[in-house]
Amino acid sequence: MVAVAVLGLVSAASLRLLTMSARAVEQVRHERRNLSLARSLWLQASYGELKDRGRESDYSWVTERFSFDRQQDVPEGFYCRKVVLSQGDPMSRQPGIERNAFVFYVPDLELKKERKE
Repeated sequence: MVAVAVLGLVSAASLRLLTMSARAVEQVRHERRNLSLARSLWLQASYGELKDRGRESDYSWVTERFSFDRQQDVPEGFYCRKVVLSQGDPMSRQPGIERNAFVFYVPDLELKKERKE
C-alpha cells in the first residue's frame, strides 16, 4: 500500500515536471521566432526597405519615430524607429498596450544620409 502511494506521488511529480518542460520549450520557440523575425526586420531597415507597418504569417509590426529627448550624448537631429513586433493584428489591440510584444529600435538611416549630404 505504501509502495503504491509513493509510486503515485512520483508519477504526479513527474507529470508536473513534464508539463513545466513543455511550457519552457514552447516559450523558447516563441522567443526564437520573435528574434528571427526581428533580425529580418532589422536587415530590411538597414537597406531602407522597412515599411511603417506590416504582417508576416501570424506576426505584425508597427514602426514609429523615436527621438532621444533629454539625453546629452546624442547628436542633434538623430532619430530611431521604434519597432513593435507582436503576434496577431495590431489594430485589434488597445493603443499603448504592448503586452507580449517584442520591441526594438533601429537607427533611422534615411535621416543619417540626409545629414551627411
